[in-house]
Amino acid sequence: MAKQQQQAEDTKEETQGPVMINLYDGAMQPFNGQALLNIQNGRDFHMPAIDVNKPNISIALPFHNGLGDEYSIVVSAKGYRDAGYFAKVNPHVVSVVKLVMIRKEPTFKFLSWQELTSRYPLITQFLSTGVDQSTAEAHYIAVQKTNPKALACLLNLTVAMSEIDLAGKSPLTFFREICWDNTMAQDRFFGFVDPAIVPAVRAEAERGAFAEETTCAEFHPGSTHSWKQIAFDVANVQLTFHENNKKSINGLPCVMIEPDIDDYKNLAAHGLLEVLPNLLTGGLTDPTGVYALRWTTAEDSGGPSFDPGYSLA
Repeated sequence: MAKQQQQAEDTKEETQGPVMINLYDGAMQPFNGQALLNIQNGRDFHMPAIDVNKPNISIALPFHNGLGDEYSIVVSAKGYRDAGYFAKVNPHVVSVVKLVMIRKEPTFKFLSWQELTSRYPLITQFLSTGVDQSTAEAHYIAVQKTNPKALACLLNLTVAMSEIDLAGKSPLTFFREICWDNTMAQDRFFGFVDPAIVPAVRAEAERGAFAEETTCAEFHPGSTHSWKQIAFDVANVQLTFHENNKKSINGLPCVMIEPDIDDYKNLAAHGLLEVLPNLLTGGLTDPTGVYALRWTTAEDSGGPSFDPGYSLA
């Protein structure tokens, strides 16, 4: 009888999976504001919204040993955008979800060029592509003042591209020039690259790291080829090439590249459009949303933390 009772208790315990939700602000510090937590699995569970006032929330969710074990976790707070991600529960493992709470009107906190050089040499090395340090610094300061979202986008893409492996090289190594002009936007920038990058990306696509966008010219006028990274459910880099737009740089015939980051791998990816609707602007991709999504994804995958060299207040 005692053995049967113990088995029953063990079974009861295993019908729930522990989840730890950690909240951070735009500076990646613990979020201590008042917030509202919503959890559902899209099937048979929708927890009534609960108030939370601490950055670390421990809960237990029903375990089905099936499709119902993936839950959407959404946190709302006054003055902030909703933050959300997914947790797959397991009775034997604590599922950890890390979310970034970003103000609806965030303030960008950029480092000085000197601080950026000291702490993020890879970034300043890339921003100096084709120019000397003083010119790169002038560009950095000018865009910071006139179009901070464009600078945030450029920094996001710099770090995201640095993590892509093209047969031992990152896309950054192929750049010969960055277009510091009015084409630099909050969702993309343009530059000129060694054309050897095109077959390098194509080769990685054949190995399953990228998916080709065969109708790229419809969305990127003048483009000839485009591949999107498919490593993550969210915030993947897309590399679009305009091979008919050429420029000779130090004797090398370079082609134009247009990197950007899409919020979602596909419009139906895990139903994220329903879970994170206000990370979409209805127009251009918001670099702060990319920042939050990419950081959360990096934390979820256990890879290196996504740190683009700026913060939000």
